[in-house]
Amino acid sequence: MATKPLSFLVLLCISFLTKSKAEHVAALYVFGDSDLDNGNNNQKPTLAKANYPPYGIDYPEGATGRFSNGFTIADYLAEFLDICQPPAFMGPMASAGKRPRGYDYASASAGILPETGTIVGPNLNLTEQVRLFRKTVETILPQRLKTPEAISRHLSSSVFLVSIGSNDYSTNYLLPQSSNSSRLYNPDQFAELLINQLGNHLQEMYRLGARNFVVFEIGPIGCLPTTVALQNINGTKTQCVEKQNDLVSIFNAKLAPKINYLTSSLQHSTFVLVKTFDLVLGLVENPSRYGFKDSRNPCCVISNTIGTCVPNKTPCEDRNSHVFWDGAHHTNAVNRFAAKEIFNGTSFCTPFSLLNLVRQHAPLTSPFRNYRNF
Repeated sequence: MATKPLSFLVLLCISFLTKSKAEHVAALYVFGDSDLDNGNNNQKPTLAKANYPPYGIDYPEGATGRFSNGFTIADYLAEFLDICQPPAFMGPMASAGKRPRGYDYASASAGILPETGTIVGPNLNLTEQVRLFRKTVETILPQRLKTPEAISRHLSSSVFLVSIGSNDYSTNYLLPQSSNSSRLYNPDQFAELLINQLGNHLQEMYRLGARNFVVFEIGPIGCLPTTVALQNINGTKTQCVEKQNDLVSIFNAKLAPKINYLTSSLQHSTFVLVKTFDLVLGLVENPSRYGFKDSRNPCCVISNTIGTCVPNKTPCEDRNSHVFWDGAHHTNAVNRFAAKEIFNGTSFCTPFSLLNLVRQHAPLTSPFRNYRNF
C-alpha cells in the first residue's frame, strides 16, 4: 500500500509533462494548514491527520493525508496549470524524480504563530514551513538545477500558495483554557500580530526567490459544522457564530492593505488575494446557487473531539451535493469549485485571477498555451 501513492503521482506527473514540450509555470509551492496538507502530518504524533478511511474515498489512491474525500484546491490548481501535483515535503515522494516539481509544506493544525495547534500534537508551523522552503532553495534545488541563475528562473516562474491563519483563532485565540493570547491581545492587536508575522514570512519567501503569490483570506470559521454544533448544543438554531466570523474579519481587513504594501515594495512581485471569506460564506448561505444542497451537515461521521471523520465509518453517498466533508473541511466538489474561481473566476480574487497572473505577470519559461479553460 505504501507504494501506491508514489506510482499514481509519478504517472500523473508524467502525463502532465508529456502534454506539451513547453513548460509554463515551473512548479507550485504550497504553504498552509489542513486545507492544503497532502500528507505532511501522516507520521507525526498528532490528532490532526487524515491518512485513514473514509478520507480519500474519491481520491485515486485512497487516504493520503488530504482532509477531504478527494483532491485539495492545490491539486486542482496544479491540474489546471498542467503541472505536477507538488508532493508532501515530509512524504515518500519528496525525493522522487530529478526535475524540480515544487513541494507542499502545509501541515494540519498549523498556524502563523508557532504555538498554534500544538494542543492536538506537533505540526509544521509557518516558520518551520518557510525554513523547509529555505532548505529546498539552498540544498535540494542545487542538486537538480545546475546554476544559481537556473534556480532563480525556476522560482520566479513558480506559483506560491499561502493559506493559513484560521487555526490561530480556532486553536489559539479562542481557546483561553489552553492559550493566553486572548488575555495578552485584544482582537485588533492579535490580528495585527498575525498580519505582521505573515508579512515577514512572505518577505522571507521573496528573498529566497519567490515572486508570484496567491494568498488566501481566512474563511468564516464561525460557519464550520463543529463550531455551529458547539453553539447549538443547547438547542439553538444558529447557522453561523458571528463572534468568530467578526474576529477573522478583522484579520482579513488588515490583509488586503498588507498585500498591497508588499506588491508595491517588493520589486517584480505579484500578489493575488483570494476572498476566501465571501466565497465560503456564499456557499454556506446559498448553496443551491452554486449547485450544492447541504451546507450545514458534514458528509462523514465526525468525532466529538476535533471534528475529523471517525475511522472507517461510511460517509454520505451524495458527496457532490455537500459543502462540508467533515467538521471543518470541504468536499472535493467545493475544492474544485474554489480552484476554478481562483484560476479564472472574476468574483473572488483581486486584482485578477491566477490565470491572468501567469498570462500577464509571471516570467514564464515559454508561452502559456495549454491552460485549462472552463
